[in-house]
Amino acid sequence: MRIVFVNLHGNEFLVKTLNKIIFKQSVAIKHKYILEYLLSRDDVEVCSYINKRGLSLSYSTQNRFLQSFRFLEHRITMWKNGIPQRKIKVLKSEKDIRHDDIVIVYQLFGSQFEFTHRPDAFIALSQLHFSVDHASRAKALDPDLMYNESNMQKRFIAFDEHFGWFNKPYLVIPFVFADRFKSIKPFAQRLNKAVSVGTITYPLYLLKYYGTQCLQPARKQIYDNAEELKPWIDCNNSDYLAEDKPYNTNASANPVRKLFNRLHDKFFLGHQKKYYSFDMVQKFNDYKMCVVGEDIIGLPGIGFVEGMASGCAYVGQTVGYYEDYGMKEGVHYIGYDGSLDDLKAKIGYYQQPEHQAELEAIATAGCQFVRSHFNGPAAAESLLNHLLDAQRRWLAEHPQS
Repeated sequence: MRIVFVNLHGNEFLVKTLNKIIFKQSVAIKHKYILEYLLSRDDVEVCSYINKRGLSLSYSTQNRFLQSFRFLEHRITMWKNGIPQRKIKVLKSEKDIRHDDIVIVYQLFGSQFEFTHRPDAFIALSQLHFSVDHASRAKALDPDLMYNESNMQKRFIAFDEHFGWFNKPYLVIPFVFADRFKSIKPFAQRLNKAVSVGTITYPLYLLKYYGTQCLQPARKQIYDNAEELKPWIDCNNSDYLAEDKPYNTNASANPVRKLFNRLHDKFFLGHQKKYYSFDMVQKFNDYKMCVVGEDIIGLPGIGFVEGMASGCAYVGQTVGYYEDYGMKEGVHYIGYDGSLDDLKAKIGYYQQPEHQAELEAIATAGCQFVRSHFNGPAAAESLLNHLLDAQRRWLAEHPQS
């Protein structure tokens, strides 16, 4: 079987891209586990279709000379990521995509939609880092399945406005913790309070639907009330605007100014250096509980899995996100209603000496659950099996002409 990624070398969710390597930027390669699993399978051939916009260092350019370096960039990127060239088959033309291929496109990257014609193959669209960007291009591509770490079809309030045309399967896959996240420190030796982690960002499109640009209001609430919450929570959240505000570049700015602003952002912004300066594994292991505020659009943060894998009892909102993964409130996590008062009350309850055994039981059950279900091989195998099942149905309904 063949799995075809588009511009694999420029997908920062699968590999460390050359752009990140050159500018020495921190990056969370969130779906690296999927690529690693596929490469480990002898019955899977991983392909990368490199289209005409495949130069990740400058996706926007249409200059043919510059774009001619995209294949070299692919080779260098694979080498830098320790992936042998023989493990990835490069497809240089749309015609190289077969009817029985599974083509995976990541919505966040507009360059991945550069097709002259829709491939006659099963297409899965990843909505990782969900946004409404490229919704019209996604419609034109007409994917056969969408997937994400939350079902945005039922979670995002304006899904129908932008993706109402989509009436096919929507698959929920789990977040996956990196191998370094482990429970190291005995529970009894940890601080009897919660640690809050996570970045706070401000996508422009949110204002229209939620009356705020803040994507993580639960994190912002803790960040803004850090002093008041000290008896219950130690705040390690990072506000992107407050700590790493870039220069504004408007459409009317001259080319020289735009270039200056881009270079400034690349070289002089902190890139949340304070946030990335501490050891997240050690941080989780220092506490009995953790809080990772959810996204307003309907997504939990990946940190909840990392904290649970590190032995923390997770404190999350009771809005159904965690039940989608098979978790149970009071068994695998501590639920609260989203308010500061209830957050303090729930953490305060479990801080009491008479409730320590109950707290440790939740932390232990949660840790065991995520380590069994949210590890890379298990999650990747489940995703592949779902894709193959959906593809089999598609092939039956779309015989090759």
